[in-house]
Amino acid sequence: MPEQFPALDPNAILLHVGPHKTGTTAIQGMLGEARPALAEHGVLYPGKRSNHHDEARALLGRASGWAADQDELPPVHRWNKLARAAQRAPGRVVISSEFFGLAHDEHRATMVEQLGADRLHVLVAARNPGAIALSTWQQVLRDGKGAGLDDWLQRSFKREAPGPATAGFWWWADAAKQVERWARVLPADHIHVVVIDEADRTLLPTTFEQLLGVPAGVIAGATSRSHSNRSLTAPEAELLRAVVAIARPELTWKQFSLLLRFGYSRRLVSSRTPAADEPRMTLPAWAVEQADREAEAMVEQLGASGVHLIGDLAHLRQGRTATEPVTVDAVPVELAAEGVTGVAVAAARRIEALEQQLEQLRASRPAIDDIPTRDLAAHLRRRALRRARRGGRTDGRRP
Repeated sequence: MPEQFPALDPNAILLHVGPHKTGTTAIQGMLGEARPALAEHGVLYPGKRSNHHDEARALLGRASGWAADQDELPPVHRWNKLARAAQRAPGRVVISSEFFGLAHDEHRATMVEQLGADRLHVLVAARNPGAIALSTWQQVLRDGKGAGLDDWLQRSFKREAPGPATAGFWWWADAAKQVERWARVLPADHIHVVVIDEADRTLLPTTFEQLLGVPAGVIAGATSRSHSNRSLTAPEAELLRAVVAIARPELTWKQFSLLLRFGYSRRLVSSRTPAADEPRMTLPAWAVEQADREAEAMVEQLGASGVHLIGDLAHLRQGRTATEPVTVDAVPVELAAEGVTGVAVAAARRIEALEQQLEQLRASRPAIDDIPTRDLAAHLRRRALRRARRGGRTDGRRP
């Protein structure tokens, strides 16, 4: 039977900050599908998307993409609009994006100021560090930013002892440090930590249901249309790594996203069912030992934090055991076929969408024969005048 605890205050704002790789994609898909049902119970899940990533990125000033080739940063008014909607809502509100878990002190201060310290509650998910590390490496690989697992672990995961961090993996992945930072701006009873149980997929949605005071099944029973975010197997990961190494220098971030993130990778995780004996990625022995040390430190710190703990802290210790490294020198033909199909389908859909936009543009533009002679002449005079002015510049600037 799920753990029972009281709901938040009737006008509480629940801010789910992830962090990454703690079941956020699944719960956000459920929240998005349950939006109408939540509204019937007086709970607002603002917006129309399944998550609030753009709003979080706008607040943090964090664009997506590669360092030298990034998407346009969402305008800050996206965050301000979300904050106003939450402020004005008369009942409970829930906001969710794992990018809020990347916040620094100034961002947390802004969130507390705009959402209100009296109404704001924060939900942090805690997961075994080794499990998060493996999932994170795979996500980095899907984003075209990673190398092999060992290289990434040495660069991003390895450290001498648990402790504070200022950036990188340990800045956001250590739930105890997340709590410590939020405790600077919120009282302990406004901070809630759910300990992820790898064997219980219902824990997170039922936690949201109880905190928001909605009947069981409103969120947990929602059928998410979000794409699967399962882990890649060892052959899938190695094939993707090889493809990324070849393709990334040839593509822009937007092209890479279209063809490989939303085409190739999504096809693998959403359409392919690996064989039961297909090897999985594993941590080397030194990383397992470090994950165990990190987990013990998290258990101790969270246990002494005084925040609201949901679930069993012992689950943080339930990491993976060390095994022999997996060597992949061949992949199944059907695996390669799925990946190629994902790229082809993504490209075809994009081409179709562009063709439809072109047809709509053509249909919306009047034929030249339909334009009154007076209007056409005036338009041509304006164009000629602009050209004449450009041609008469003497300041050395190009037209």
